[in-house]
Amino acid sequence: MSKRKRTSKKKFIGSKQGLLFLVFAAVIWTLSALSETYTTTVPVQFNFKVDSNTYVLQAPRIEVPARVSSTGFSILYRRIFPRKVMLSVRELPIQDVENPIVNTAFLLNKYNRLYPNSSQIIGFVPDVIPLPIAQAAQKSFKPTLASLPKFADGYQLTSPLSFNEDSIVAYGSKIVLEKLHHAVFKLAPHEPLRADFLLNAALTDSIAKALNWSTTTIQVSGSVDRYSDVSFVLPVKLTNTPENANVSLTPKQVEIKFAAPLGSLRSIDKSSLAAEVFFEKTPTGELSVRITGLPATAKQLTISPPTVSYFIIE
Repeated sequence: MSKRKRTSKKKFIGSKQGLLFLVFAAVIWTLSALSETYTTTVPVQFNFKVDSNTYVLQAPRIEVPARVSSTGFSILYRRIFPRKVMLSVRELPIQDVENPIVNTAFLLNKYNRLYPNSSQIIGFVPDVIPLPIAQAAQKSFKPTLASLPKFADGYQLTSPLSFNEDSIVAYGSKIVLEKLHHAVFKLAPHEPLRADFLLNAALTDSIAKALNWSTTTIQVSGSVDRYSDVSFVLPVKLTNTPENANVSLTPKQVEIKFAAPLGSLRSIDKSSLAAEVFFEKTPTGELSVRITGLPATAKQLTISPPTVSYFIIE
């Protein structure tokens, strides 16, 4: 008879009716467990709003564990959907700007005012918590470009680049500001330039995100002209000639080559160009050649030869 009962019991457990019974029993046990009162911790989310120039946010929110005594249903719900409290940085009772902390008694008072009908929270677990804010500072930067504009073949700048902002101001974390030395802008895509231009440039993303800036976009302008190569042969002139000494130079002339805008080349007066050497006794018996009278826009200057030898004839 007992064998029949055991066999019948095994068949019941393995049947659909048995499975439904086990599920129903588990549900009843879970509901009973969740209806009990427990003392544990649940997270409370504190969101921060910056309304003071003294600080900057390092994180927009933090979660602080709060000790509660409540039913399992309430605890489970609060862990899945933490309650949220908005905090203004201006209202925080911060005493040390370099080490900003807050007493959790202040947070509990703020929470109770926002949720006056909630008496579940006994208190927050830590007595003091660090705040995700840092002392703010500001610093000025001269804008620089990550790379020069693109020019068509034979065209170059004829004047220094000009920015519509001489300097821009960054505001934010003092630690980040101390590590940053340049405000680097990237030019918007453009066709190779053949004429004077005005282009937009944006602060590179990595730098823009690190701080708050007075502007993240500037305008860059410049003058452009076609460059052409030109060469001249110039006599070498000696300066600082010693008294009562006859100094001879060799060679007595040099060839110079440089590039300049077509507009400048048309107005170059060869008589304004000069190749000079300043006399001083040197171990090698050679003097360096210096060219004067070149247009300000001249580039890629070469002098052949770059030095001349001197001889003192008694």
